[in-house]
Amino acid sequence: MYNNWYLSYDEELTNNNYITPKRCSEALEKYLFNKQGDILDLGCGTGLSGKEIISKGFNQVDGTDFSEKMLQEADSKKIYRNLFLHDLNSDIYNFENKYDAIVAAGVISPNHAKPKALKNCIEFIKPNGLIIFSLNDHAYNDLDFLGEIHSIIDDYNLKIIEKKYGDHLSKISLKSWIYVVKK
Repeated sequence: MYNNWYLSYDEELTNNNYITPKRCSEALEKYLFNKQGDILDLGCGTGLSGKEIISKGFNQVDGTDFSEKMLQEADSKKIYRNLFLHDLNSDIYNFENKYDAIVAAGVISPNHAKPKALKNCIEFIKPNGLIIFSLNDHAYNDLDFLGEIHSIIDDYNLKIIEKKYGDHLSKISLKSWIYVVKK
């Protein structure tokens, strides 16, 4: 699906007032004070989230996605330091760096990246690093899915430092929660 969607992805999401990348980048700016910090944009797609992160003054941003076409589109925007082709639902993660923050805007969802994607990222976060992720209404209202998220937070002693509800795709009245958790 995504290998065909990449051509219209940005326009379609922009037309539906996709606000989650902006909300996640605002949370990143609020809690990560080092503008030179290493950031991983998890499920970066075409770079909508990376563009918002860069707009906040961060410039050490890597991205990962499972769609080669999406990554090619992201690469053409010259946003990312490094891009990695990676399926977030796989069990093996092998990133080159440890990150000050990992951002997953619009990615953790029953039909996209499963909760284990968050668990698999933990070893790639520096001590006191952040994971910022969104859960749209569909994901949040799936009690089994939400339970897995909270089990990971509890099992790995992550601390929720902010959880905020707001717009996701405002044109279709879909909202999301933005979580900021600290390792």
